[in-house]
Amino acid sequence: MKRKILFLVFTNEPCRRNHAFLYAIDLARHGHDVRLLLEGEGVQCLREREERFGELFEEARGLGLLVGVCKAASAGCSDASRDVTRLAEESGLALVATLDGHAGIAEFVEEGYEVITF
Repeated sequence: MKRKILFLVFTNEPCRRNHAFLYAIDLARHGHDVRLLLEGEGVQCLREREERFGELFEEARGLGLLVGVCKAASAGCSDASRDVTRLAEESGLALVATLDGHAGIAEFVEEGYEVITF
């Protein structure tokens, strides 16, 4: 049975973040409807797209798995030094702000997605 899964990536810790992308890519290759949404500290991965993670990021983007990034988190959540908005836009990622400026997940849940948080 094919599943609908949303990976909510809050972490930028390399091992956990990379595994979220690995699992999402693997499930998509097996025919599941998979999405990745970057939130919180996870948006900082836009600064670290070299080596293995860069490959995973580009593969996920090529497969259409990346829904976007939380607009508030990408702006640094009141810390301008953490702003990655420009990097998100340059990557073609949507700034998601469906929950008071943050990325909401209600629409995914309503569409039947299971939510896995990293």
